[in-house]
Order: sequence, then structure tokens, then C-alpha cells
Amino acid sequence: MSEEYVLELEHIRKEYPGVVALKDVTLQLKKGEILALIGENGAGKSTLIKCCSGAVIPTSGKIKVNGKEFTSMTPQLASENGIAIIYQEFNNVKELSAAENLFLGHPIRKGIMIDKAAMEKEAAKAFERLHIKINPKELMKNLTVGYQQMVEIAKALSTNAKIVILDEPTASLTRRESEELYRIVDQLKEEGVSIIFISHRFEDMYRLASRVTVFRDSQYIGTYDVDGITNADLIKAMVGREIKDLFP
Repeated sequence: MSEEYVLELEHIRKEYPGVVALKDVTLQLKKGEILALIGENGAGKSTLIKCCSGAVIPTSGKIKVNGKEFTSMTPQLASENGIAIIYQEFNNVKELSAAENLFLGHPIRKGIMIDKAAMEKEAAKAFERLHIKINPKELMKNLTVGYQQMVEIAKALSTNAKIVILDEPTASLTRRESEELYRIVDQLKEEGVSIIFISHRFEDMYRLASRVTVFRDSQYIGTYDVDGITNADLIKAMVGREIKDLFP
């Protein structure tokens, strides 16, 4: 394990009956880095990040986090080791407030009672840290998709996450919301948080990432410097063919 990397996935394989979802996959993430992860639908991206969260147990391979080696993760182990994943489908409760969602699963208590005032106070601090204007008392169902996503990011940071994986975070955002997300991701990078940014959009990659890892057909294809690979070469890596072959 190189000290350069905070997260390494080595030879990860995941088999289901009759299906190989991941074939000998590799991924390396540096401290304070934004790594783009791209590939077509079905390339294996979602399965891989679920291996990181403990939602999926690899058939074989190793997961290394800050020098510690695991054959598989659990949600608790992932959290204890500073890994947080923000999925496209948010893990929130729409009828609860932003503050209550921030502390979902680990509420602040006063004796045996949940201390809502304390949670709202801490939520306000968490939102202020990210320079976002969210009323901690506002119900999640009343927030835009962009603000719901920001609550999820604040929730990840409230558990002291140092490795944050964002799964297609701009897919449902407006242009303005995407710009706000870019700002927050850049801020986290400056704070030393390591980020994997999964996206189909090249714009996301160019705006944020220094390196890009490409998956195709459940396999690792390669990792490239963003400023050292052309769109044509990137598309070829993603689909296995030249652009001229796609549009003869």
C-alpha cells in the first residue's frame, strides 16, 4: 500500500449466479483528490461503490483504507473508516426536518429523549460550514433536489467522513445547483477530503477532477490525467470503439 493513497481497491471481483458484475477491478484514490469515475450504464460503477460501503460483499479482492486491509466492508466498518457514499436515490425521510435527517441513525439525546433543539443548532453549524442556506427545521419534502443533496453531504461530514463517493450527483440538478455542488466539492478538496465523483457528464470531470478512471463491461480499463486525454480517446476507452466507428 502506497502512503500516497487513502483508498485502494485491488483485484475486486463480484459474481452473481450466471453474471460477473466486476472483473478484476482496480481503483486508487489519493488524499485530497477528486477522482472522476466514468463508464456506460452497466459498466460496474454502482457495484464497485457498494463494495466500498458494505452493501455488496466482493467475491474476491482487497479493499485498503489508509493502510488497513479488508476483504470486505460492512456499513459500520465503512463509517468507522471514514467512507461515506451519497447515492442518486437519497437515503432520507421526507417527512422529517433537515436537522433530523442530518442526524438520522445517530440522534443527539438529552437523557433518553431526542434533543431536537441541539440537533437544529448543530445542523445550522454544518450548513454554515458549507456556506449553504438551509433552515434546519424545514421538512426535507419542501427542499429542492439540490438542497436535499447538500443535506446528504453535510450528513456525511457530520460522521467525519474523509472519503466521499458521489454517485451521479448532477444527474437531477439544474445548472445553478450543479455550480453550487462544484463549489462545495472544491471546498471539501481544500479541506483534505478525498472524493470519487461518478458521472456521465464530461463537464463534471473537467470542472473538478485531476484524474479519471474508466470502467467498461465490468472491467477496469485505465486511469488517466484529465488534462492528458482527449475526448475521443476517453470515449474509445468507455465504449471500446473509435467515434468514427460509432457514427460512420
